Amino acid sequence: MKKITALAILLGFVSVNAAAAQDNPYQHEAGLKYSANSEEFSDGLWNANYRYYISPVDQTKGPYALNGFLAQTSNVGVNYSNYDESDLDTIGVDGAYVFASKWFIAANYQRSEIGSFDWNTYGAEVGYYFNDSSAVSAFYNDGSDSIEESYGLKVRSFIALQSTTGVDLSANWTHQDSDDTFNLGADWYVTKSWSVGLGYTDDGHDDTFVLKTAYWLRLSDSFSANFELARELDSDADGVFIGLGLTGRF
Repeated sequence: MKKITALAILLGFVSVNAAAAQDNPYQHEAGLKYSANSEEFSDGLWNANYRYYISPVDQTKGPYALNGFLAQTSNVGVNYSNYDESDLDTIGVDGAYVFASKWFIAANYQRSEIGSFDWNTYGAEVGYYFNDSSAVSAFYNDGSDSIEESYGLKVRSFIALQSTTGVDLSANWTHQDSDDTFNLGADWYVTKSWSVGLGYTDDGHDDTFVLKTAYWLRLSDSFSANFELARELDSDADGVFIGLGLTGRF
């Protein structure tokens, strides 16, 4: 009942009729999201998050979903997630500091609990914004005794286009224990709000392709609804991933 009531409230916000929204700069961003597989939609994950940006973020620059990345400014955030099916609760904090030279450092910490069992994870990242819409970085993650350390490299670049908004490209390499995992992603933003994309993951044992689409619906000057759909291709997995969210920017 708790899940159904909260989801009904979230969908209620989406149904609000709003006048044309203004793309005002913001420094505070708060969000609530529910995600689940369509085959077991009632057994999903809730996530609540908040982020503060040191300098105002321009919403007119690039897609709405990428405004924070394209701002290239220092920020700090906190998040909480709950997966009731396995009694999993996670709370985390993270932050990034961007120097005038466009080098940046970032750190994160998370504490998770399942019943009476709990563990901690933490990480650090060092990177560089090599142009107005691209970044490259190296990262390291570790945690409690049960957590295997990992490290890797990642690069991300948004390429603006003339006929459509642009393409968001990403590539990650992660080494953990004796395994290497590669992730590739390409999201084509047809408009500032709507994207379609393809993701690829290879962990050395299996590889997966994911077809996805997302839409950012502006409800007012301060609130937007977010929708996501994703489906694994050539997979035995059933159903479609569905994400529903509400974001406030002030």
